[in-house]
Amino acid sequence: MNTSFLDIFNLGDTSKEVLLDIIAHGVSSVAVIARRLGMPKSTVYDAITPLLDQSLVNEYSNNHGKTFGISDNEQLKRAHEEKINELKKAQSSLLSFIGTHNQKESSVSPKVKFYAGNLGIKQAFRDMMWEKNITETYLFWPAKEMLDIDEDFFKWHGTQRFKYGVYIYAIETYKDRIIQRNAKQKWMHNTKDSLSEARYLPKGVNCKMSFWIYGDKCLFASGGKEKIAFAVHSKEFSSLMKLLWKNMWENAEK
Repeated sequence: MNTSFLDIFNLGDTSKEVLLDIIAHGVSSVAVIARRLGMPKSTVYDAITPLLDQSLVNEYSNNHGKTFGISDNEQLKRAHEEKINELKKAQSSLLSFIGTHNQKESSVSPKVKFYAGNLGIKQAFRDMMWEKNITETYLFWPAKEMLDIDEDFFKWHGTQRFKYGVYIYAIETYKDRIIQRNAKQKWMHNTKDSLSEARYLPKGVNCKMSFWIYGDKCLFASGGKEKIAFAVHSKEFSSLMKLLWKNMWENAEK
């Protein structure tokens, strides 16, 4: 079951487990939840606190003690509409403050930005969206590992470049070629309409970290267990990575 939609609430793994258990079984006491999940009651209590704070669950009291259940739909809508409006106001105020107080940054000052988790990785790719003045980009892309993060998101992200005619040169792993061949998806690369050309690493050479050279920026993202990403905005660094990428490209298989 895909529960990635819960990432937006910044819940810990235990809180997510407890929330999903309450959704599945209805109003329950901490003791019952703890028994179903095989957790100490103290752990369940700690996990419920952020659920209460975000109005995802309600607390009920009766002669038998406290129980917890999912908030009704209208309560959920009201609570999160308020937070959405607060976020929009905060964003507007922040942009206004930056516009009036921020001095123009030096174009030669390198910048590094870090992201964490599946949600963070997707945000990193949103931050590096296509621009009209970029016509070619260069990827090292272990496709299966990256698509496992969120295949629908990366398919959507990839389609955006067609608006600007951005061409991708991609280095993928040997097993990605096999997967595409078996799935009859070879049209994804090396065709006139795909705006992409791919080469493949030799059999047995694998990596879970991708990198994408995009103008003066380079984005790294892990499709493995670490689930981290970081973007470097530096002309000199991107030039170095381009040299390394070209060496890999020349030794990759068509």
